[in-house]
Amino acid sequence: MMPMTGYFNSRAEPRQWVEGNLAHWNGYFTLRGKGEVRFPQEMVTTSVGELLLLAPTHPRSYRIPDPQTGWEFYWLHFRTTPRLDGCLPWFDPARRWQAHAVADVSLRVELASQLEAAHRFNLTEPDLPQREAIVEALLEAFLLRVAGAEASPGGANPVDPRIERVLERFHCDLAAPVNVDQLAEFAGLSRSQFCLLFRRGTGRSPQVYMEDRRLEMAAHYLRATGQPVAEVAEMVGFANPFYFTLRFRRRHGLSPTAYREQHSGGA
Repeated sequence: MMPMTGYFNSRAEPRQWVEGNLAHWNGYFTLRGKGEVRFPQEMVTTSVGELLLLAPTHPRSYRIPDPQTGWEFYWLHFRTTPRLDGCLPWFDPARRWQAHAVADVSLRVELASQLEAAHRFNLTEPDLPQREAIVEALLEAFLLRVAGAEASPGGANPVDPRIERVLERFHCDLAAPVNVDQLAEFAGLSRSQFCLLFRRGTGRSPQVYMEDRRLEMAAHYLRATGQPVAEVAEMVGFANPFYFTLRFRRRHGLSPTAYREQHSGGA
C-alpha cells in the first residue's frame, strides 16, 4: 500500500470504528474537537494541534466522545523512510502511541494545507509514474515540520498558562459564540489583565486574534471541502454569512466563492 492521507470531519454524530490498517504507521492531525483511541489496556485522547502517531501491529479502536463537538482531522498512512529514521527518533514499533504538539495556530493551518495537497495529488494523479515517491516526500516534509515545531514550541513570546487554556478552548470549537469578557472570566482574570497577557503572548488583541484564526480556517475549508459558503461561515463562528463574506474579502482580497474558484486547482 502506498503512502496516503485523507480528511475526516464528524459533526453531531456518534462514531466508533476499528483500525483496519495495522501494517503501517498511522497519524491523526487534529484540527478540531477530540477523539479517543482505545488499546486493550489503555486509552489515549487526542488534542487540537497534535499529531497522534500510532505504531504498526497494535490493535486499537476509535471513539468520538462528544458528538456535538465532533472530531476533525487529517489522517495519514505511511512507511518509515531512511530520511525519517535518520532525522527523527520516533519510529520504535514497541511504542504504541506518541503525541507531538504544534503550538503555533497559523502553522497548524499550513500543515493541514500540506496534507490537503498530498491528498489531492494522490486523487488527481493516479497514473503518474513517480506518484508514490512524490506523496512519500510530501508526508516526510509534513512530519519533519511537526518535529521542528515541537522542538521550538515557545516562539518569541511565552504564553501565560491561563491564556493557553483559553486558546485551547477557543481552538477546540471555533464556532462557539464567545466574547472577551467570557474568555477573561474563563481565565480567571479581569478584562484588562486578560487583554494585556493575551497581547503579550500572541502579539494581537483577543478580537483580532480570534477573527484571524477563524478566517484562516475558513480559507482552508474552502480549499479542502465542497461545503457551502454559509456552512463554512457557521463552522468558524460567523452566524451571519453576509458579514462573513465582508470580513473574508477584507482579509483575503476575494469573496469566499471567488477564493474557492481560484484555489480549486481544477480538482
